[in-house]
Parts: sequence; C-alpha cells; structure tokens
Amino acid sequence: MSDRIILEMAEARMLVASYFAAKRTHGPVQANRFLEKQLKKLEKLYGKGSDVRMKKNMRQITDEELYEV
Repeated sequence: MSDRIILEMAEARMLVASYFAAKRTHGPVQANRFLEKQLKKLEKLYGKGSDVRMKKNMRQITDEELYEV
C-alpha cells in the first residue's frame, strides 16, 4: 500500500470522529458544512478526487469498524 493511501485512510478516520462529534454537538447541517470545508482543504494536499476517496473510506470505516455512532 502506498503512503498516500495510508495517509488518506488516517485522515478519513479523524474526519469520521470529528464529523460525529460535530453532529452530536451542532447538528447534521453544521457537521456537513464542517466536513465539506475539511475535504476542500485536504484536496489541496492530496490532489483531485481525494474528497471522493476519503468519503469512500469514511463510509467503510463507519460501516465496518464503528460499533457506536
């Protein structure tokens, strides 16, 4: 696995935790805005299409690894 893939997966793990925390405290609308802002920033770092890859990783983490949301 390449370094970029591992780094993107790590970013996705942090985003999942941050998203659900923001959703609990500020509601889903604010959490979605926060997520989009973060993905836009990360796209500059990881390149075009990274937002789609990270969302896919986030879905995978949420579906397969999280027990309580």
